[in-house]
Amino acid sequence: MADEHKSTAEHIESTKSGQLELHAISGTEQQAYDDERAPEARGRDVSAFEKNYWLSPRFLGSMAAIGLGFCGGTGGYALIAPVLSDINNDLGPSPNITWVGIVYVLCEAVVFLLVGRLSDILGRRWFFIIGSLISLVGSIVGATAQSITTLIGAEVLIGIAAGFQISFFWVISEMVPMKWRYLANSYAYIVTIPTNPLAAKIAFTFQRTPLKWRGSFWFMTGVNALSALCWYLFYHPPTFKMLHRKKMAKELLLRFEWIGLVLYTGGLTVFLLGMNWGGALYPWGSSHVVGALVGGGLCLFVLFPLWEIYLPFDVDPFLPLYLFTNLTYQACSWLTGIGAGAYYGFSLIWPQAVQSLYTLSYEEQGTLAGLAAMGFVFGQMSGGVLATVCGPRWSIIPTMMMAGPIIMAAAANPLNRPLTEGLMITGSFLIGCMEAQAATTSTFHLRTQEEIGVAGGLSGAIRSFVSVLAVAIYSTVLGNRLNTTIPQYVPPAVEQAGLPANSVAALVQELGGQGPLTASAVPGLTPAINATAIAAYRYANAQAYRTVFLTSFAFGGTGMILCWFVANNDKSKDTFVAGRVHDPRKAKALEVEEG
Repeated sequence: MADEHKSTAEHIESTKSGQLELHAISGTEQQAYDDERAPEARGRDVSAFEKNYWLSPRFLGSMAAIGLGFCGGTGGYALIAPVLSDINNDLGPSPNITWVGIVYVLCEAVVFLLVGRLSDILGRRWFFIIGSLISLVGSIVGATAQSITTLIGAEVLIGIAAGFQISFFWVISEMVPMKWRYLANSYAYIVTIPTNPLAAKIAFTFQRTPLKWRGSFWFMTGVNALSALCWYLFYHPPTFKMLHRKKMAKELLLRFEWIGLVLYTGGLTVFLLGMNWGGALYPWGSSHVVGALVGGGLCLFVLFPLWEIYLPFDVDPFLPLYLFTNLTYQACSWLTGIGAGAYYGFSLIWPQAVQSLYTLSYEEQGTLAGLAAMGFVFGQMSGGVLATVCGPRWSIIPTMMMAGPIIMAAAANPLNRPLTEGLMITGSFLIGCMEAQAATTSTFHLRTQEEIGVAGGLSGAIRSFVSVLAVAIYSTVLGNRLNTTIPQYVPPAVEQAGLPANSVAALVQELGGQGPLTASAVPGLTPAINATAIAAYRYANAQAYRTVFLTSFAFGGTGMILCWFVANNDKSKDTFVAGRVHDPRKAKALEVEEG
C-alpha cells in the first residue's frame, strides 16, 4: 500500500498563459507527513483502491451524507428569505426581523475556517455529524418558534451548522479522484434542487398550506435528520490515531495556536456585524457601525496577520500564510465570493423587485422570485461538466467575462419584465457556473492535499465575507435610492392627478405595504389617482433597482480581472485521491498499520 502512495504535496503557481510551474515541498516535509500518518490516512492513486470501493455502502452513503448536509445548509436560508415579510407578520411585526438573515450569514462565515482547520487536525467524522445535529435542532426550534427572537436563535444554530454543511466542496473533493472533483460537486448541487433553485417556489407553496412557513422548517428537520444518520452510519474518514501516530491529542491541543483563533473569530465577527448594521439597523456614520468596522477591521486585517507572521511561541500557525501568496488559490477563493455575493444579494433583492415592479398572483410571485437562484444553481450544476471538458481556466474566464456585463445590463429597464428576466436568468446562470468551478479549483492549487481542510475553510470564509459585503452594499444602495426616488416621483404625480397634498404621506405609506390602499385610509383617493400612484411608485422602484444592478458591476468587474489569474490543473494528478472512508470494523488494525 505504501508503494502505491502518490503524493500531491506541491505548491502550484500561475505563470504566463495559464501554464503551471510545480514546486514540490521538500522530501523531508513530505516524509514527516507520511511518518505521522498511517497508510490509510494518506492520499493514493486510484489504482490502489479495491474495485468494489466506489459502489460500497460506506462510499455511497458518505456521498449521500454530503449531499443531504449541503441541502440542509442551503435550505435553512433559501427557504426562509423569500417569505420573511410573511413570517414577520405572523410573529411580529418586529424591527429585529433583519437579524434572521444577518446571524445566518455571520455564523456561517465564522465557522467555515474553524471546521476546516480543526478537522484537518482532529479528524472529520464527528465534526460533520455534530454539524447536521445542530442544524436539526435549529430547524425544530424554527418550526416551533412563537417570536422573532426565538426565530433568530434558530437561525444562529442553522448558520453555525451551515459552516459545516456548506464545506461540502472540499469534503467531497478529497473523496474522489482529482479528475472527477468537478462532476462530484455538480452532484451535490443537484441534491439541493428543492432547497436552492426551487426554494422560493416551495416556500411560497408552503404558505398556501396550514403549516405555512413552518412547513419549510419541518421539511429541513427531515433533511437534517437523514443527513445526520448517513454521516453516522457511513462516513468513516481517517481517525485521530490514523492522522497522528506519533502525537497525543494533548500535545496537539497545547501546540494549537489559540490566540490566532481568538483574533480571527473575534475580528471577523465584529467586522461583519458592522457591515450588516450599516444602513440597516444603524446609520453608516453611527458609533455602533464605525466602532465595529474599525475595531473588527483592526483585529482581523492588522493584529491577526502580524501575530501569525511573528509568532512568539513555538506553535503551529492557525492559518498557513503561504495561502495568501498562492495567486491561483486566492483568485479562485475571491471569485467564489463574488459568485456567492451575487447569489445571496439577489436572493434578497430580486424577490423584493418582483413584488414592487410587477402585477402577479401569489403563485406567480413565488415562481418569478426564484429565477435568480434557479439560474445560479443550474449554472453550478453545469459548471462541473464544463470544467471537466475544457479545464478550469478556459471555463472560468469566458463565463465570468460574460456574467458581469449581463447582470449589469438588467439595469436597462427593470419594468420590461421579459428583458429583465432574460438578463437575470442568463447572468445568474453564468456566474453560478463560474462560482462552482472556482470553488472546486481552489482545492487543487495547494502545497499539499493534507491541507485541503484549512484551504477549503479559508476559501469558504472568503466566500461568506464577500457575500456579507454584497448583501450590505445592495441593501444600502436600494434603501438610499428608494428614499430618493419615491419622494422624487410619487408626490408630484399624484398631486398633479388631484390628490390633496395632506394625503400624500398616507398614500406613500400605504404603497409601501403598511396598510390598505383605500379612500378611507387615503382621503381624496380615486381609482384614477390610485392607478397613477401605483404607476409612479413602480417607476420610482425601477429607478432604485436600476442603481442596484449597476452597482453589481463593482463585483462583476473585479471578477473579470481576477479570472485571468486562474491556472489550469496539473493533469498528472488526475488519478490521485486525497482521502477515503474505511470499514469501521477494521479501524483498530488500520490505526497501527505500518507502511
